[in-house]
Amino acid sequence: MSKKKAIVVILLIVLLAGSILAKKDPGKGFLGYLMSPLWRAESVLGEGLRDFLQKYLFLTSVKEENRLLKERILSLQQELAYFKEREALYERLEKIYKISERTKYPQVVAKIIYKGIDPYSEVMIIDKGSRDGIMPQMPILALAEGKGVGLVGQVVEVHRNWSKVILLTDPSFAVDVKVLRTQDRGIVRGKAEPLVSLEFLPLYSQAKEGDLVVTSGQDLLFPSGLLVGEIKKILKDPQGLFQRGEIQPYVDIYNLSYVVVLMKTPDLAM
Repeated sequence: MSKKKAIVVILLIVLLAGSILAKKDPGKGFLGYLMSPLWRAESVLGEGLRDFLQKYLFLTSVKEENRLLKERILSLQQELAYFKEREALYERLEKIYKISERTKYPQVVAKIIYKGIDPYSEVMIIDKGSRDGIMPQMPILALAEGKGVGLVGQVVEVHRNWSKVILLTDPSFAVDVKVLRTQDRGIVRGKAEPLVSLEFLPLYSQAKEGDLVVTSGQDLLFPSGLLVGEIKKILKDPQGLFQRGEIQPYVDIYNLSYVVVLMKTPDLAM
């Protein structure tokens, strides 16, 4: 080892030893005086590092709290949306029961579990079946927003836990009706379109656009007085025996979530 390197190593050893000894008794001796700037630097660095760690831990804690708060807010928003939906449902069901309580038949509320996205799909599935007392040919009602309860369709197929319903817009659906204002009878048939057909209306009938049409109760299937729809067009044919027209269904059957099954079976007593 060269003389210069040896001197440097000795000086470093002396400084290190002096630093250790002076730390034990920092106020004494030449070494304490010599090393005091280094101790002050260590102290400042230590305090800065301690402050940095404290701030880092604090910010990490705040970040975790923010994450938990955001999760809690999201959970509360989901709960609020759920309860709002339930509240709206209860309000609708209450209206249905109040408006339809004049009927003498028991009612079962059913949830629609399938309805084709195609607006001209004329079939839906409900979550009530034979175990709930549902039988084929029972009428299906629903709430028309701000208007009352109207006819929607009829049960055609029943299983234990679900039932198939055809809507009044289905071509296989037919119901005996009367014009509420004139009391003239006719037949409403579906035609796979938003509007349904009014057929066999007497030629002398004074029915006109805007008249309401209700079930007549004379087909042994549907009780009388159920709202069906509003006449939108009357087509008079002087050469024929009847008039015909088009009716807008009373209920918006394409935007339903719940319906009411009217527990009425066909009345066979003549």
